[in-house]
Amino acid sequence: MNTTNIQEHIYDLVKKLNEYRDAYYNRNTSLVSDFEYDKMYDELKKLEDKTGVVYANSPTQTVGYATVSQLQKVKHNHPLLSLGKTTDIDEFFGYFGVEPYVLMAKLDGLTCSLTYKGGELVRAESRGDGEIGEDITHNARTFVNLPLKIPFEGEMIVDGECIITYDDFRRINEVESTEYKNPRNLVSGSVRQLDSSIAAKRKIKFIAWRLYSKENTMIPGTIMPDLDEGFAMLDVCGFEVVPYYLVGAWNRSRENISQVIESLQEWCEHDKIPIDGVVGAFTSTKFGNSLGMTGHHPKHSFAYKFYQERNETTLRDIEWGVSRTGLVNPVAVFDPVEIDGTTVNRASLSNVSIIKDLELGIGDTIEVIKANQIIPQVTENLTRSGSYHIPELCPCCGTPLEITSDNGREMLYCPNENCKDRIIDMLTHFASRQGLNIMGLSEERIRTLVERGFLRRDFYEIFTLKDNAEIMQIDGFGKKSYEKLIESIEKSSHCKLSNLLVALGIPGIGKSTAKDISNEIGKLSDDGKFDGLPFGIFLHYCLGDYDWSKIDGIGEQTARQINEYVRKNRAAFYLLSSCVDDTLDNSAASSGTSLEGKTFCITGKLETYKSRDDLVKEIESRGGKVVSSVTAKTDYLITNEPDSGSAKNQAAKKYGTKVITEAQFTIL
Repeated sequence: MNTTNIQEHIYDLVKKLNEYRDAYYNRNTSLVSDFEYDKMYDELKKLEDKTGVVYANSPTQTVGYATVSQLQKVKHNHPLLSLGKTTDIDEFFGYFGVEPYVLMAKLDGLTCSLTYKGGELVRAESRGDGEIGEDITHNARTFVNLPLKIPFEGEMIVDGECIITYDDFRRINEVESTEYKNPRNLVSGSVRQLDSSIAAKRKIKFIAWRLYSKENTMIPGTIMPDLDEGFAMLDVCGFEVVPYYLVGAWNRSRENISQVIESLQEWCEHDKIPIDGVVGAFTSTKFGNSLGMTGHHPKHSFAYKFYQERNETTLRDIEWGVSRTGLVNPVAVFDPVEIDGTTVNRASLSNVSIIKDLELGIGDTIEVIKANQIIPQVTENLTRSGSYHIPELCPCCGTPLEITSDNGREMLYCPNENCKDRIIDMLTHFASRQGLNIMGLSEERIRTLVERGFLRRDFYEIFTLKDNAEIMQIDGFGKKSYEKLIESIEKSSHCKLSNLLVALGIPGIGKSTAKDISNEIGKLSDDGKFDGLPFGIFLHYCLGDYDWSKIDGIGEQTARQINEYVRKNRAAFYLLSSCVDDTLDNSAASSGTSLEGKTFCITGKLETYKSRDDLVKEIESRGGKVVSSVTAKTDYLITNEPDSGSAKNQAAKKYGTKVITEAQFTIL
């Protein structure tokens, strides 16, 4: 009998013995004789001793249920991030290039990570926010198929999914009459219980989908086992492994992969396992990890969702908010629904046309999704009462609203530039992280200061707050918080021109365009030597109707908008210019450098630079520009895996972009 068959036999013995125990103790019925029961029990004990695999629900274990006072927060030893996803099958096929990958079922449960030491389970953690999770060890010990002991003496970390089958979900709802709408919600609620006896009743399973590390692989530079090697080891240790399929050059045709996806669906359907898509992960962990990660997901894996999760709910209200530009934006408020693991009760409706197209009315039954698994969106109205009336007056200042058109979509607009909500949003943007990053000046505080008359509508007034010590008398403003606020404002007054331009909210000027304008100012100012500060020079050229369309990426219309906006706010901007001490983003760029005019894209893991931000700063300090994707205009792709089949490498080959390593970049 091979290892897999032995483990299946162990699992069958555990299942049968538990059925016999349940009948004997709970229903006063003997399904087998004591002799037969003891014989099976002894066989199970011998097999457990031989293989080192002991499941949590084995009759040989006398594990009592545990209760904790609260779930402790724990920091993961590796990020447990979400996955990049698509509902476009062509995008999914194209993601992996020519590299081998593993295609596996995307289980619809709760992600958790397990740590074993000396062959025993020592900790189980929920995913939480990806960096901090909750200690759920007491509940993990009750998972019906989880090995508490494994034949591996070192440290092993296993990532996987906690799931409840559809059959068990129906059974539990019949017995307990829970309010959970699907197995994923039920397992999430069960795993986070303080009393482990509750989790034990719900027959939770753990299905492993990655051996994150085993002994010594936490040492930097050590290569973790490839995915298929990890799966083999997990199988030997008694884990139930996710249904998967190896994809290589010999079997990666679209027709074959489509059949595999169908097979994975059928497999999970047969075992009643919740599944909402498939996941592809590069077989080589070294290659996969070299691709790096975003703040949201690692790039070693990519998911294809069979559908976007739709939830029916009831529309309760439509709220309207006035933005700094005067647009009055609608937000749908509805009964809370859970989508992709998070609870939402609000979604932007974007414009008036959407309200009309959906024929919305308060009390209507609507469908909500998360576009790209991120942004809540109302996609359908099942009732279509059409009873909602578009407001005619500004919800803040009462000014009659105007209807404007943008690419055929109707928008509401408040023309009152002194509208309090417009001013608050404008000042909030100025102080925000993407603006001048003034710590302590939140939207709530700005609203208070506007309502108390300390701020009216101009940006420069923020820098005069240091002359208003009476602010300390306002609730929430003590002496210490006031002093910290003034210190932060003073610090923000020493800024880069690009940050200041973004903070002003000038139409057409985003972060990248602001940097381009900063470099242009440097060129216009006689090799960076000029009388006055960069912002003053910028104002001078705007008032002179400078043609900003000379800068690549700025069109004629945007160039006109920039000059018109400055002329309109001339007086306030001149007052602001006396409050800030700004500098060019890159004074070296004005005198010309070896990278001036060159465009770079970066991909994969770095070896020389500590972080990608450090490399970006180096490129920009030498006059270069960094973009997020490879196009025909990209000059260089920087990667330490120049021969990999990644999407950016393939794009570089397509467009003839020069591919260089970090080492080659340093000598440019």
